[in-house]
Amino acid sequence: MSDSHGRNNLIDKVLFREQDADFFLHCGDLCSDSRNYPDILFVEGNCDWDPEMPQYRVVDCGKLHIFMIHGDHLWNLKSELARMAKNKNCSICVFGHIHRYYDQTYDGIRLLNPGSLSHNRDENEEGYIVLEIDENGLYTVERKVL
Repeated sequence: MSDSHGRNNLIDKVLFREQDADFFLHCGDLCSDSRNYPDILFVEGNCDWDPEMPQYRVVDCGKLHIFMIHGDHLWNLKSELARMAKNKNCSICVFGHIHRYYDQTYDGIRLLNPGSLSHNRDENEEGYIVLEIDENGLYTVERKVL
């Protein structure tokens, strides 16, 4: 999930709907206190003020590694995201900031943006992505709306 912009009720809705998930990722612009969500892995967005949030992180999911970043400081978005993910041995990059659902493979890296939980900027409804990953590192992506 990404870009909830202080609307914690929407995060709570995702947590309730996906309560069987192994873990949760938030790609920045929480605009709230991350200590309210100790079970969510966050990265810092351009509207966040929490010094505990890292700029990026790598999430290990067995044989699959996911690179997380908000993405607000990137000029050539696709190539920079793919380069950073490759440099960290990741095959997926999840990012936020653009408030648009995005799913594209670039230079061998799957680039995923779930869209915004609050104020999407495209024709899609506000939503999030669910990744199902098996023990071999094979995965499926499903976008869900709120």
